[in-house]
Amino acid sequence: MGDLTEPRFLDERVAHWATATPDAEAMDYLDRSWTWSQWNDRVRRLAGALTERGITRGDVVAFLDKNHPACVELTFAAASLGAANAIINFRLAADELDYVLNDSGAKLLIVGAEFASSIEKIRDRLSHVEHVITVKPEGDDEYEAMLEAASPVERSDDVEPGDVAIIMYSSGTTGRPKGVELTQANLIAHTINAHEGFEFDEGDKNMVAMPLFHVGGSSYVQFGIHDGVPSVMTRDVDGMTLAGAILKGANRTFLVPAVLAKVLESGEDAVKLFSALKTFAYGASPMPLPLLRAALKAWPDTDFMQAYGLTEVCGVISHLLPEA
Repeated sequence: MGDLTEPRFLDERVAHWATATPDAEAMDYLDRSWTWSQWNDRVRRLAGALTERGITRGDVVAFLDKNHPACVELTFAAASLGAANAIINFRLAADELDYVLNDSGAKLLIVGAEFASSIEKIRDRLSHVEHVITVKPEGDDEYEAMLEAASPVERSDDVEPGDVAIIMYSSGTTGRPKGVELTQANLIAHTINAHEGFEFDEGDKNMVAMPLFHVGGSSYVQFGIHDGVPSVMTRDVDGMTLAGAILKGANRTFLVPAVLAKVLESGEDAVKLFSALKTFAYGASPMPLPLLRAALKAWPDTDFMQAYGLTEVCGVISHLLPEA
C-alpha cells in the first residue's frame, strides 16, 4: 500500500478500492456481503439520502445499534458532507441516551430495531432529532429502503480534512459524558501512524468485533479499509460469533484480553479453531501475565500485540509489538 498517496478525506480509500478492485469483497456481515464497488455505491447513496434530509457541513447524525456496517457507512457518508457521526453506546439507559443525543445535536438518528423502543420512549425529549431511521441486522428495513430510493452524491466541495467526522462519548468520574470530536485528519493520521503491527498479507481478512461505539472498534476497522482487505464484521463478541468469523476466513483481529480467557476455557476444539488467527491485538483492559503466557503457549504461531490508547487520540497511542 506504500505506493498510494495518503488520503486527505475519510471516504477516499473506499472510493479508491471501488476503482482499483471493484469486484473484490469489502465487507461481510452475517449472511450478507458487498464488493468495494457495491459498498462505495452504498456510501454515496447514503450521502444522497442525508442531503435530501437536510444534512450539511457542520451537522451531526447519530448511530445507535450493535455492530452493523451501516455505522461505518454513516461515518463515511456524513464525512463526505462535512458532517459527523455520533456513535452511541447501545448499553446506555434511556436518560443517558436522552442526554447524549441532545448534547451531540444530532439531526438524524439511525437506530437498530431492537433499540427502537428505547428511542420511542424519549422521542419527545430529543430536541434536535428530525429523522429516525430503523436498521435491522438482516436488512429489509427502513435503512435499505432509504438507500434504494436515494441518488448517489459525491463529496461536497467545501469539505475540509479538519471537519469533525466522529463524536464518541467518553464517560469518566467528573460528571456527564463528554463528546470527543475526532476529525477526518485525526482518523487518517491514526490509521497511518499506528499501522505498524496491523499490516495485512494478500488473502487476509480483518475481523471487526470490537464495539464500534468504542474507539477501539471504529479506529480498528479503518486499518482493513485503508489496506483494501475484506472486513468480516460481527454483531456480537460471543464465542460462536467469533468462531463463525474465523470460519469465514478472518485471521487478524483486535479484542479485549477476556476473549482469550473464554476461548482457553472452551476446550481443545475452540483453541484449535482460534489458531487460524495470525494476529491478535488486544487492549482496552489489562492483560494478566498468566493469561498471556497461557495464550502464547496455546497459540505459538499467533502474533500477540498489546495496544494502549485513548479516545482523544483516535485509539492507539503506543503498542508493544509481538517481537517485544
